[in-house]
Amino acid sequence: MRSLPPRHSSTMQRFARRRQRGATAVLAAVWIGTAVASLGALDVGNVYLMRRQLQRTADLAAVAGAQTIGMAGGCAGATTSAQQAAVRNGYTGDTPVSVTCGRWSTASGAAQFDASGATPLNAVQVTATQSVNHFFIGPARDVQAVATAKASDTASFSLTSNLASLSGGAVNGLLGALLNANVSLDVATWQALASTNVRLGDLATQLGAASINELLGAKVTVSNLASAMASVLSRNNIASANVISALTTVQAAASGGVAIALGDGGSGAPGLLAIGLADKQAAASASISALDALLVAAELAHGTSALDLGAALNPSAIPGITLPASLTAKAAILQPPVIAVGEAGVDGTGAYRTSAHAAQVRVFLDLNLSVASLATVDLPLAIEGANGTAGLAQTQCASTKAASTSTVRVSSTNVAQVCLGQDAGLNLTNTTSAMRCQQPARLASLTIPLPLLPPVTVDVNAGRATPLSGLNLSLGAMNPATLTFNGQTGDGDDYQSVNANALGSATGGLLGQVMAQLPGSLFLTVGGASVGSDVLNAALSPLQNLTNALQPVLGSLDTVLVPLLQLLGVQVGVSTVHAISLSCSDAQLVN
Repeated sequence: MRSLPPRHSSTMQRFARRRQRGATAVLAAVWIGTAVASLGALDVGNVYLMRRQLQRTADLAAVAGAQTIGMAGGCAGATTSAQQAAVRNGYTGDTPVSVTCGRWSTASGAAQFDASGATPLNAVQVTATQSVNHFFIGPARDVQAVATAKASDTASFSLTSNLASLSGGAVNGLLGALLNANVSLDVATWQALASTNVRLGDLATQLGAASINELLGAKVTVSNLASAMASVLSRNNIASANVISALTTVQAAASGGVAIALGDGGSGAPGLLAIGLADKQAAASASISALDALLVAAELAHGTSALDLGAALNPSAIPGITLPASLTAKAAILQPPVIAVGEAGVDGTGAYRTSAHAAQVRVFLDLNLSVASLATVDLPLAIEGANGTAGLAQTQCASTKAASTSTVRVSSTNVAQVCLGQDAGLNLTNTTSAMRCQQPARLASLTIPLPLLPPVTVDVNAGRATPLSGLNLSLGAMNPATLTFNGQTGDGDDYQSVNANALGSATGGLLGQVMAQLPGSLFLTVGGASVGSDVLNAALSPLQNLTNALQPVLGSLDTVLVPLLQLLGVQVGVSTVHAISLSCSDAQLVN
């Protein structure tokens, strides 16, 4: 075998050593890269872990802040609660967590956190920032976590101006007449029913509704409602045997009957509940009074509280009217209480989020006269006697129900109100806001034929063209009253009243005011366009005759209606607020 020359062998050895060193360098680079990546991964993992822990801290802080934002301390108290909760849960940042108070709302369709100052405050947004040191690679970096939590406090109350006394068998007579059955319960049982509340969420479950929205869209009979309330109260063991027995008695007495709408959808006929919440599901924790629910449901099912007076007020019997005429005349007497459930405060328009409107007497008159195809006269008039409007102004939660409060603002209590407008008839079923006609009344419409041209229509309108409004008047309005209730049911402050008197005579005098102000409130439209404020005295003649005929009818309310109401235990001209429940919701994360 031939051997390599010594020089060549040495070269080969050097080459092998270089290859070995090169392989070692590559391997070292790989290992160093792997080590750096591993150390970097440890740093990244540490940052991720710290961010998770910081998010948990922010979540807990936001919940703690939202839980207390409805209490006396307001935003300042919520800020303190959130910052203390952050420290308790491991926050070690150089500065306290940032806390922003606002409203969580779905009013515009999309859920959003509004920190512009809308009230009442119901949400807290917490921003937590903390510096995290890298173990191996690079300088420290800041990590941040943001959390938003809400806690909407809701209350329920009823407003009525025809509260029946719980003595003398008045409620037995009233409910028995509405149900066309014999109802006989003692005063103690009625009082127990008045102080017994049923959660809407429990009622929805019992009636087979999957949500509050589904509950509000449902219809039930009085019998089914009484049965459902009895089942809920019995299952939850929160009512006495007398209350359960009373509901069973009402269930049997009301067997069959008409199904009523549970929600007040504004479709013409009022429902049992008016929910003042953008998110209706938030009302699941609110409660309604068993007695109020029975009275409202019975009156709605009875369906005859709106009496047709057209036959009694025959237009042909009114002196001075010889034209073909028709009269729509309805009167609603003993209106049921209005139950309102929702959140406190006002919305962007200044209207209360949760409000109720009730009246003892509501009258709607619509007189129509026509002369062939030349002219028509229309008088759409709405009158309310002893009406009241109330809104949920504020709720304040505390550590106990007795220390928690809800404030209801009775914004108006009137002896009488009247409005003249095309939308006057809507006020017969208005259960949320003060009576008002928004559309001018077209009192007379004249068709004037023109030679060689299409006929021109001239309308005589009452109200204002700009901005659009009917003619609205009130008499005997009392100053607004603020009523404060604690959150404890069954004590002495559950029912509070605001008083107004002299129902019938004030209503008659009010029509005189209408006629006195009518000439200065007229304007003309030609072909639909406003042309001025000329007064057509001829158009006022039948209206004056109608007013003169109606004043004795309305004036007789004092001598006919008042004794009837007193017989039923009703106080004339009294707006009574029944504070049913105050629910301080548990806080929950929303973002």
